[in-house]
Amino acid sequence: MKKLLLATLTACGVWLGAQAQNTTHDYTDDLVVSVDNFSTPPMSTTVSIEFPEEGLINIELKNFTLEMEGAAPIPVGNIHVSEVPVTPQGDYNVFDLKQKTATFSDGDPGTLWMWSLLFPNGLPIDISGKISDTKLYCTLDLTFGTQIIHVTFGKDDFESSIHSTWAGKQTETTNVYTLQGMRVKSNVAKVHALDGLQKGIYIVDGKKVIKE
Repeated sequence: MKKLLLATLTACGVWLGAQAQNTTHDYTDDLVVSVDNFSTPPMSTTVSIEFPEEGLINIELKNFTLEMEGAAPIPVGNIHVSEVPVTPQGDYNVFDLKQKTATFSDGDPGTLWMWSLLFPNGLPIDISGKISDTKLYCTLDLTFGTQIIHVTFGKDDFESSIHSTWAGKQTETTNVYTLQGMRVKSNVAKVHALDGLQKGIYIVDGKKVIKE
């Protein structure tokens, strides 16, 4: 009975840990903002992508400042778009979502960020793009009053470039064992093989892998 109870508690702990643990990846590329007939020069920008669960991503554009011709820059802050579904397409994933809500939070200290106060409930946004484990391309059309703020991040050159098979990794599964040969996960996606596990050394695909 004690062994059964311990096994049950361990399984619950692994499951809860897996649910709580998200992975985040930063992508750095050129960003261009277009409003009406005005476009900014390309600016090196970092976009953070969070993977809360398989098939979904959260997108965060940090410290965004809106520049329009003939107007002072507007400090927007961090733009968040949550729970964007992604679909495998060859060696990458695609996403295309209309009338999603973008929310805002304050960026780094030292700037009076405005939009978290002006738009506490967010603004409508259309978002689409492509993503691999090494590259991100996306466009965001943010509705601001009567204007559309068009944001382009990266380049849509996935067909002509070689990127890691992130989409394939999402669907490949494996088993995870302890060094003592005890199986702790079965048929889990390889990219999430160690999610929720305690620090230590595990056997994945016949190889020793360190969870830090």
